[in-house]
Amino acid sequence: MSQDLTNKEFQKLVKKHLEKSHYVKVYFFEDSPEELTSGFILKFSNDFLMLHESHNFTLDGIKLIPLNRISGFRHSKLEKTSEKIFLEEGLTTFNQKIINNTSLKNFESLFKSIKKQDFHCIVEGRKKDKYTFSIGDILEVNEKTVVIKNYDATGKFDKKPSKIFFKNIHFITFNDKYSRTFRKYLKD
Repeated sequence: MSQDLTNKEFQKLVKKHLEKSHYVKVYFFEDSPEELTSGFILKFSNDFLMLHESHNFTLDGIKLIPLNRISGFRHSKLEKTSEKIFLEEGLTTFNQKIINNTSLKNFESLFKSIKKQDFHCIVEGRKKDKYTFSIGDILEVNEKTVVIKNYDATGKFDKKPSKIFFKNIHFITFNDKYSRTFRKYLKD
């Protein structure tokens, strides 16, 4: 969460951007795999932000971000211009069913809700100062970990599923074009 704001101020800022359907740039703390992303806030909880990411005026996947990974937001004239283009081009249709069916209560309920909707997901994070990336089907979820049936860039599954501790997660992405398309071409 932003270093300059109290928890209450931060929640108020997120709520404002959500209620006004602002297109925002989201900045992350230095230890994150990415510096920033952009999109529309779909919902949030005390622990997570749900963002519909965008690239080149296209809505892509849904990115779930733990609030403690966010260093700030920007909604300047640059984002306002992008927002105007999205609106005028009719590109701001969000899938309310996915939004409603995705739990932001905690990591366990979040992953269970993604699994129930039959989405593959991308999980990015850090473990011992090493960037981690897993993509695939959610096999198991408990109160501390998620197990992903990971596949590589050739579509082959890893011999052993990836067990990821929640404390190491920076981002979760699902319903993105990459994972929706790639899963059709996986090799057993």
